[in-house]
This record gives sequence, C-alpha cells and structure tokens, in this order.
Amino acid sequence: MGYAEVSVNSPIAQRKTFSYTIPSDLSIDVGQAVWAPFGDKLLQGIVLELTDYPSVEETKEIAGIIEPRPVLSPFHVLLARWISEHYLSPLFDAVALMLPPGFERKVLTFICSPPATGEPDISCLTGEQRHVVELVWRQGKVGLRELEKALGARRARLITSKLIGQGLVVKSYELEGVKVKPKRVPYLRLAVKASEAGQEAAKLRQQRAIKQASLVEFLSQA
Repeated sequence: MGYAEVSVNSPIAQRKTFSYTIPSDLSIDVGQAVWAPFGDKLLQGIVLELTDYPSVEETKEIAGIIEPRPVLSPFHVLLARWISEHYLSPLFDAVALMLPPGFERKVLTFICSPPATGEPDISCLTGEQRHVVELVWRQGKVGLRELEKALGARRARLITSKLIGQGLVVKSYELEGVKVKPKRVPYLRLAVKASEAGQEAAKLRQQRAIKQASLVEFLSQA
C-alpha cells in the first residue's frame, strides 16, 4: 500500500501536507491533481510526495484523480515548497502559482444513476426518496445543489446519503466550468474620408491642438 503527501486547497492547511492512502486501482504521480477528502468536504489537492509510510496513524483514501497527467513538474514541486518555507506562505498558495489557469474552480457534486444491475426494488422508499431516485434515473445525473434548493440542504443530504448506501444512486464530482468573459478592446477609426481628415488636422495645427492633429493624421494613414 502506498501513500501520498498532498497539499490541499484549504486555508486550514497552512504550510502542511496531509497523508492520504493511494487506492489500489489508482496510479498516482508526484505533481498530480487529485480529489482529497478534508473534513466533510472534498477538496482539490496536489500530490507533492509519494511515501511508503504515512505521517499519521489513520489516513483517508484519495477519492479520485482530477487530471490524468501531472499538472506540476518535480522542479515546480520543489519551487513551491521553497516559496512556502522562505516566505512563510500557505503551501497551496505557493503551489497555485504554478498551476494552469482555471484550475482553482469550485467542485460540483452530482447524484448519478449507478451502472445498470437489473431492476432494483424501490417499493420500500418514501415518496421523497422515490422521487429523487426516479429523477436521477431519468436525467442520468442531478446536481446536489439542485436537490438542496428543492428539498432543503439537510433533507437533500440525508436522502442522498441513504440512497447511496442502498446502491440506488452514486455520487460524482466535477470541476465547475471555466468562466471566460469576452474581452472588449476599444479602438478608434475615422468617421470621414482621409482627405477630409487631413484638412481637419491642418485646422487643428493652426489652433495649436498639436496632439489632436497628430492623432487624426495617424488615423488617416492607418
């Protein structure tokens, strides 16, 4: 069994890494982005070291891989550690300097229909539970946030936890999409013919409006 020292995206973490068990079905490398259980949340983390022994007695398992390939090179891992130690900055803040744009996004939780295993019995479910199951099965996946809005946060979590325990639904995680805003670039252009602009520039020079005249002349030549 192997272990990973992970820098997690949480202000609580400060300059520490946390030990996680590497599941037998996952292949993990240094610099890889992973899902790391942290308290009752699932956070983004970066693997900074692989070890044979954890730094604590009890460890949680890495929940999954965010990116199939490492997002940091060994050099960048060492550089992030040095920045954190030298400037006494939170470790993940130093790591984040090396990450590709858009990496630090919100984690979205979805409730999904499980792999087909025959027709499960839902006769013992309450009306609310049956409604959630049927909604998930019909749509394939439903955002936990959507269920929380409809049922209330506490109720939605209780229902989904029970359904997950019975194997009727499963939970999955995705990164929120990158929000790219269109960039507006202001520019100037002549509203008259170049010949008219030249005449106007001459008038401006006579009025000693040298900068304005130069601008009009420049635009007329563009």
